[in-house]
Amino acid sequence: MKSKNFKSTPNETSRLFDKLSDEWWDENGSFKALHSFNLIRLEYLKKNILNRSLNGLSILDVGCGGGILCEPLSRLGADVTGIDTNEKAIKVAKEHARIKNLKINYINAELSKIGKCSFDIITCMEVLEHVENINQIISISNDVLKKNGVFFGSTINKTLTSYLLAILFAENVLQIVPRGTHEWKKFLKPNFVKKKFLENGFNDFQIQGVNYNPFKNSWSFSERTFINYMFFVTKS
Repeated sequence: MKSKNFKSTPNETSRLFDKLSDEWWDENGSFKALHSFNLIRLEYLKKNILNRSLNGLSILDVGCGGGILCEPLSRLGADVTGIDTNEKAIKVAKEHARIKNLKINYINAELSKIGKCSFDIITCMEVLEHVENINQIISISNDVLKKNGVFFGSTINKTLTSYLLAILFAENVLQIVPRGTHEWKKFLKPNFVKKKFLENGFNDFQIQGVNYNPFKNSWSFSERTFINYMFFVTKS
């Protein structure tokens, strides 16, 4: 199914991120867990690309926010484009990249506005659990990826455990992430995600569980996928 009307995060979530726009680069603030997640996200990317190097590769980061992932990708030599519908986040990303003297192409637009581009890699981290219809983002990603290009994602499984830990515990007890960040009904079972990618012209879906230790603010790879997981899939 080819749809060009990709809609990003719902209005409630967008307003929440507006309020948090000044915290994107505060490593002890609301995005603390995302900053620590970067280490394992980058390791996962490098481990699962053919030449183990990002140098010279073109990467599109979908839902880039304030540029937390874009900047280390750029430092590793990738040609990075970050896209997000949140205007304040993009302003923060542009200013931070300017301060750090990094050349990153940031775009404040829906993914459907990306135009005729061709990327080696798409990253879409902690985004799919916020969108209304992942068919749309997958379809457009297929259009802008090169042949044999790779889509890397991370999201949250739809299980009772994820509801208890990712929402009740993380948002309401420990307040690791702001209350209202997630909706359990939008969490995604791995088999559902795999099916959607295969239906849209991708293959070789690979999944990797990850665990977060809130007391140490650290992430680790895991064989279990009942809460957080990462995956990659290749364009046919």
